[in-house]
Amino acid sequence: MKRWLPVSIAAVLAMGTIAGCGDSNDNAAHSVDSGSADNTAAPSAPASAQDDLSKKLDIDILTISYGGASWSNDSAIAQFLDKKFNVHLNFQAISQDNYEEKLNVLAAAGKFPDAFLVQKADFLKWRDKGVFLDLAPVIDQYPNLTEYLGGKESLQFMNPPGKIYGLPYYQIETQTSFGIRKDWLDKLGLQLPTTIDEFYDVAKAFATQDPDGDGKADTYGFSASLVQNKTDFKHIDPIKAAFGLVNNWGVKDGRLISWHTQTQELKDFATFMNKAYKEGVLDKDFAINKVKDPQDKYESAGKVGIDDVVPNNFYQSIVPNLKKVDPNAETVQLLPPKGPTGLQGTSTNSITQKVVINAKIDKEKQARLLDMFNYFLSDEGDILTKNGVEGTDYKKDGDKYVKLDAFDQDGANQISTLLLRRFDLHTQIHLWDDPTTVANVDQWFKNSEPFKWADAAAGLESPTATKQGTTLDQKFMATLIKVIMGDQPIGDIDQAVADWKKNGGDQITKEYNDAYQASQK
Repeated sequence: MKRWLPVSIAAVLAMGTIAGCGDSNDNAAHSVDSGSADNTAAPSAPASAQDDLSKKLDIDILTISYGGASWSNDSAIAQFLDKKFNVHLNFQAISQDNYEEKLNVLAAAGKFPDAFLVQKADFLKWRDKGVFLDLAPVIDQYPNLTEYLGGKESLQFMNPPGKIYGLPYYQIETQTSFGIRKDWLDKLGLQLPTTIDEFYDVAKAFATQDPDGDGKADTYGFSASLVQNKTDFKHIDPIKAAFGLVNNWGVKDGRLISWHTQTQELKDFATFMNKAYKEGVLDKDFAINKVKDPQDKYESAGKVGIDDVVPNNFYQSIVPNLKKVDPNAETVQLLPPKGPTGLQGTSTNSITQKVVINAKIDKEKQARLLDMFNYFLSDEGDILTKNGVEGTDYKKDGDKYVKLDAFDQDGANQISTLLLRRFDLHTQIHLWDDPTTVANVDQWFKNSEPFKWADAAAGLESPTATKQGTTLDQKFMATLIKVIMGDQPIGDIDQAVADWKKNGGDQITKEYNDAYQASQK
C-alpha cells in the first residue's frame, strides 16, 4: 500500500467538468472501551435490495463545519432525502474548533451518532475497538462507493488488511494557496513577491502604509491560527515550507524526520515570525484566532492582505464578500515564496479523514445509511448534493441554470461540502457556474500542483503517536508560540526539540520509520 494517496490534478481534470447529534436512542453506541474488533457485525444487504423502506428511521449524522452556510433539516433537500429513503435525517455540522472535543464527549457517554466524520488520530484511536462498521463484506453491493471514491486502494487506506472501516472524505491535494490583494499592491506601487524576503516587505507595507485608505493602522500583512487541537499552525504552510520545514513528516536520507526535530529550520522560521509579530506584520491575535478567523479578516473585514484561498469557493464566497467591503478589491493567486535556499511548498492535504458508520446501530439502519451514501455518489445524487433541489435551490432558464436564494439559506450543498463526495476537483462547482469560472478554478489548481508539500507519514501508524502524540505536539507548540511572541528566546527551541524527542518523539520516529520501511517493500 502506498504511504499516501496523491491525486494527480491532471488526472482528475481529465474527468471533465460538470454537465450543466442528535439524542441517543435504544440503539446508541456503547462506550468505545466496551467493544472489540471481533464483535463488529457486518451490515445486511442493501436497503434497496431487501428493505421496502416501509419503516421510517431516524438517522443522525455528524460532521465538521468549516464556516459558511448551515444545513437546515427543514430544507428542500432534507425533505427530498427524508421522502426518498423514508428517514428523518438529522444532519449536524460542528465547528472545526470544537469538533474533536465533541467526539470525545460523545465517546465518554457512549452516544456516537449513526454516522460521523473522523480525522486520522481519532480514526486510529477507535478503529480497532469495535466502534466503526467494517464495510468490506458488502462494499461491492454499493458500486458507487468503489467507483467514485478512489477505488479499492483508497477504501483500504489506513485499514488493516481485508477491512474497510469507513469511507474516505475527499480533499483536493493542493486545495489552498495564497491569495493576495492586488488592488493593495497597485495602490502602494508593489509587485507580486516571489521570495520570502519580498513576501515580508510586501506584507509589512500592507501593515504600515494604510492600503485600505481609512487613515488607521488597522491592517495586517498576513494572519494565522492554530489547528483545532493546537498541534500546528494553519494558513501559513508556504512560509513553513520556505524555511525547509517538512509537512509534519518528510524524508531525508531514506528515513522519516519530523518537523519537531528540524532545529535550525525551526529557528529560522521562528525568527521570521517573531519579527513579523513585533513589527505588526503578523496578526497579533494569531495564537487565539479560531481556525476560520484569518479568512474572515481577509474577506469579510478586509483587514488582511494575504491569506489562504480555496479556489473552489473563491468566486462563490471570497469575491462577493470582499466586494461588499471594497468594490474595488481584487484578489490574485500568489505562488509560494522561495525560501533562502530556493525551497517552495503550498498547503497539501492527504486523504486521511473517514466517514464512518456506527457498528452498534441495528442492521436496518446501517443498510439505509449505505444506500443513502451510494445514492449521494450517483449521477443524480452528485447533482443534488452539490446544487440542491431544482425549482427551490436553482432553476433552469433556457440553456442556463440560475441559483436561487434558498440554496445559500438552507446550506443545500453541505452534504457534498462536509460529508461525502466524489473524488473530483470540482467539489464546489455548481450547475450555474459559467465556463470562465470553472476554467479559473482549474488554473489555480494547476498553478499549485508543482509545489506539493506532502506529509510522508500520512497513511502510516505509530501506536505512541496515537496514544500521546497530541499532548507532545501541544507542549512543543506552546514553546514555539511563546518564542514567536517574544516571551521566550529563540534558544529555547533547542530544549523544546530535546523534550519532544525524549518524552516520546524518538519512539514515534522509530515506529513511523519501521512502518515506512515496511511500506517500501
